[in-house]
Amino acid sequence: MSAEFRQIVDRILRCREAEDEAKDATKDVYAEAKANGYDKTVLGKLVAEIRAQAKNPDKVSEQDAILETYRSAYHGSHDHAGARAYSEAAE
Repeated sequence: MSAEFRQIVDRILRCREAEDEAKDATKDVYAEAKANGYDKTVLGKLVAEIRAQAKNPDKVSEQDAILETYRSAYHGSHDHAGARAYSEAAE
């Protein structure tokens, strides 16, 4: 194979190594957050939301609007008994 091919493979390997280091660092930060009393699951959702908003703000805004429409439709429906039963079961 060519020298160019070897350079490409080496670059990919360096990128993968950086990814692994970043994953380890992220795990450490989540562990610190948990030790300080923060909910890791909710924190992760917040981080995902912020990242999605930064990557494609128009798409996220549209999805948020649709989600709010769905929430309003669900909570505004005449069958609140099912919603209460679901909420109570989730607790």
